[in-house]
Amino acid sequence: MSPTQSRILQSEAKHTGAFLGFGFGKTFTICVALIMDMIRNPTANYLWLSPTYILLRDIFYSTISEILTNIGLKYKINRQENIVYVQGHGHIYCRTMDRPEMIIGVSVFKIFMDELDVLPTDKALHVYKKASARLRQVIDGKKNQTYVASTPEGFKAGYQLFKKNPMQDSALIQGSTYENEHNLPPDYIDDLKSQYPDQLIQAYLHGEFVNLTSGTVYPTFDRKECDTHYVAKPKEPVHIGMDFNVYNMAAIVHVIREGVPYAVAELTNIRDTPAMIEAIREEYAGRSVMVYPDATGKNASSKGASLSDIGLLKGAGFIVKAKKSNPMVKDRVQSMNRAFENQAYFINTEKCPVLTESLEQQVYDKNGQPDKSTGLDHCLDAAGYFIHYNWPIVKPVARMAKIRGF
Repeated sequence: MSPTQSRILQSEAKHTGAFLGFGFGKTFTICVALIMDMIRNPTANYLWLSPTYILLRDIFYSTISEILTNIGLKYKINRQENIVYVQGHGHIYCRTMDRPEMIIGVSVFKIFMDELDVLPTDKALHVYKKASARLRQVIDGKKNQTYVASTPEGFKAGYQLFKKNPMQDSALIQGSTYENEHNLPPDYIDDLKSQYPDQLIQAYLHGEFVNLTSGTVYPTFDRKECDTHYVAKPKEPVHIGMDFNVYNMAAIVHVIREGVPYAVAELTNIRDTPAMIEAIREEYAGRSVMVYPDATGKNASSKGASLSDIGLLKGAGFIVKAKKSNPMVKDRVQSMNRAFENQAYFINTEKCPVLTESLEQQVYDKNGQPDKSTGLDHCLDAAGYFIHYNWPIVKPVARMAKIRGF
C-alpha cells in the first residue's frame, strides 16, 4: 500500500475523508479497510454506500469479491437483499446514496461511502447525516467510524464536511494519482491530461478542492476562436443533437468534416416532437438525418401521445443514436469544454445565435450544477448529447494489482 493508502487504513478518526485523484484506487483501499476491520472484529456489521446501484453492482461487488477470494475468505453476495455474507464474520449491508430514504433498518459498526461528492451538495449532506444515524452497533467499547473515499468535485459536501467546517474528530486525507502510478498503465496519467480541461486536473489528478463552479459553465468557449462560416452543403448528411421540452424543444444541426464537428444551424422554440420532425423534413429533405436525442425521450412524449419522442423520430425515418441513459451532466459538459479547448468543435455563431449566447452566459447554480433557471440549457443540452455520443470523456481504466495478503 502507498503512504496515503496506509494513512487511510490506519486512521483512528471517527470521520475519515479521503479525497483522491482518478486511478488512485479509492474503492480498493476502503474495501481493504473494511475487510481488515472485519477480520479484527468478526461480530461487527458494516454499511457500504455507492452513488447508484450500477456502481454498487459493477464496482463494489467485483472489488470486494476479488479481495475476499484472494485472501481465502468464503462469502456470498445476496443481490436481492444487497447483503454480502462473509463466513465466520458479520454482514456488509449495501445501499445506494441516490435513495437516502432506504438507508434504514440496520445497525452497524462502521460505514464506508464511495464517491460521496458525485451527489449534489444538499443531498450528500443529507445522506451523510442519515447514514451516521446507523452507527449503533457496540463492539467492545471500540469507536464507531465512517470512511469517505471520493474524487473531489469542487467545494461540495466533502469540502464542507472535512475542510471548511471540519467535524469534530475528523481527518482529511488527500492523495494524487501519481502515488499509484506504478500500478497504472504507462499512458494513464497522460490520457487524463489529454481528456480533461486544465481547471479539472488539480481535482482529478491531485485530489485538491478547487473551484469548479466559478464563472461560466463553458469557459473554454471563445466566440472568435470557435467561429466557423460552414453551413450544410446540399445532400450532406446532418447530425442533430436534440433536447425534448414541451413548447420549447431545441435542436442543434451539425456536419462532420474530416472528423471535426461543426454546428451549422439551430432549431429553437419548437412546440413538440411532431413539429420538430416537420421542421427538419422541410429544411433537410433528401439527405441522411442522424438524431442524437435526450435518452429520456424513450419513456414519454413531449406531445403526450402514446408513442415516445424517440419512437416518433424513428417513425419519421431518422437514424436515432441514443444510449440507454443520458451521460452524467458533468461528463457532457467536460466533453464540450475539452472539444473547445482542443479546437475540435466549431460553431457558426451567425446561424446559431442562441447556442452561442448560451455558451457564453450559462453559470453554475448553488449546488454546482449548470443553472437551468434562465432557459439557457436547452440548446446546450442538445449540442452536448451529440458531442458526448461521438467524442465522450473516457476515463482511463485502472485496476489495482491483485493483493497477496495484507
